Amino acid sequence: MTRLMAERLVAIGMILAAGFMYTQTIDWPQRAGAFPQFAEVGIMLLAFGMLLRSLTARDKERLRGMVKFDFSYTAWKPVYIMLLGVIYSAAVFKVGFYATSFVFYFIAAYMTGLRDHKLILITAAILFPLLYAFFTLVLGAFLPEGILF
Repeated sequence: MTRLMAERLVAIGMILAAGFMYTQTIDWPQRAGAFPQFAEVGIMLLAFGMLLRSLTARDKERLRGMVKFDFSYTAWKPVYIMLLGVIYSAAVFKVGFYATSFVFYFIAAYMTGLRDHKLILITAAILFPLLYAFFTLVLGAFLPEGILF
């Protein structure tokens, strides 16, 4: 398969997937679907732009050649991080938002290649109290609680 065809197929797939996800949030109560719908429309617009860009002469030249498959960890890292995000989403309801977010933050930082432990800890020391203050104290949001609060 050519790289140009792969680019177009990915764009069309993203438009279809985002359109499907948009339809799943239409009947959510009290505008709970506002953010997911916003995100899905954004994905559809970006994918449509990607599709249009693939029609230009510059992209036809840039995407010349065949698709080369790379099965290294670096090439698959985005997939692993997305899978971690799915696991995180499920764990939030079993373990609790704050405990799961704390663990997810450190694993995601390590997986993306951040190795400055001092910076990671300083960011966590600022991020998590702010998360708690914003969601609990300012918004009064009831975040998912699990076995670890």
